[in-house]
Amino acid sequence: MPAVEFEKTLPSLGSGKISESILRDKALQIPESYIRVVKPQYLNEAIEQGSDLFYSSSLNNYNQLIEKHILETQEYAFYYYTQKHHSGVDLSGWIVGVDAYNYLEGAVKKHENTLIGKENRLIEHIRVLESMGEPVLLSQKLPKELRSIAEEISKNPLSEITDEYNNVHQLWQVTDIETIHKVIAIFNQFDSLYIADGHHRVASASRYLIENKPLESEKGFMALVMDEDELLINSFYRLLKDVDEAKLFDFLKHHEISYTLIDSNSEIQLTQGNVLCMASDFSLIIHLDLPHDDLDAKEKLDVSRIEHLIFKELFKINDTSNDSRISFLRGDNSVNSVLNQLKNKEISLAFQFAPNTMQEIKDVADAGLIMPPKSTFIEPKLLTGMLIEDYR
Repeated sequence: MPAVEFEKTLPSLGSGKISESILRDKALQIPESYIRVVKPQYLNEAIEQGSDLFYSSSLNNYNQLIEKHILETQEYAFYYYTQKHHSGVDLSGWIVGVDAYNYLEGAVKKHENTLIGKENRLIEHIRVLESMGEPVLLSQKLPKELRSIAEEISKNPLSEITDEYNNVHQLWQVTDIETIHKVIAIFNQFDSLYIADGHHRVASASRYLIENKPLESEKGFMALVMDEDELLINSFYRLLKDVDEAKLFDFLKHHEISYTLIDSNSEIQLTQGNVLCMASDFSLIIHLDLPHDDLDAKEKLDVSRIEHLIFKELFKINDTSNDSRISFLRGDNSVNSVLNQLKNKEISLAFQFAPNTMQEIKDVADAGLIMPPKSTFIEPKLLTGMLIEDYR
């Protein structure tokens, strides 16, 4: 963990959670920033990501943090984590090690595919550093007994950090052996855990441990395990360009798909089965019938049904992961930002969906299926460098 005097400046939200310009400034201006470990190319433009120089620079920056006692080794422990989210809700969970074999044998269940190239790059980074700088996010329905234990230990946090979005991250270190064994016994009762965020890191850390440290594989990869009801799940907009939006009304009528025209500035709380579709001169809610029982868990999702009914049949978009006419935007962006793109003719249509429920995600994972691309993004987003699992 960062030494007390560096706990506010060393950890950071990582790539994809905050702008690259902010990350670059942190790396350049804060000598102890963990971004220098994750993104050494910010300090030297000659460094190419994935090159030998990239990995050696990353390792050098990491070792300096240890040698200068900016990072301090902790005693045998696991951690209780909370986040006071900027929306006003409180999130919490347990940071523990999960056996790598649990992932490879299917007890840690995924709902996204991973890219082997990205996996291999992450494995090499873990191998060079012999560490993992951020927990992955797993979920399950947690028993009330864990809540009681949390209430007993969560008096004065060991660490408290506020990020750029005004999320407050707190850590409590659990070193009492009796409590550790009690919590481990509870987790050992689970048949499965579900990956909420960090599919590539779960795959990479598991492979690294089994291939490089088989005798330590049970030490596991570092994971924040949260109650599924506490996760903040949001959807993505699907933005279409270079399509003829005027064809939509005839298509909906021809296929007897119900819809309701609405004011473009209306505040809409979408529910399952209702999909918002926006164009430059109209907005409507598409009302989907209940899915047929013969559909699988993935095919029953609203996004899958819209992709099949409208994207594929009407606009001939057969592969939403590889078509220049479709792009994605996180659902926490304002409707006005989407309407501006429509007004400026940057896009033709925008679709917004109700967030998937955790049960829908679990059904897909239990069936061994994969969610459509960019179906969900899930919070909390964690800090890189707040807690590091060192495999040395």
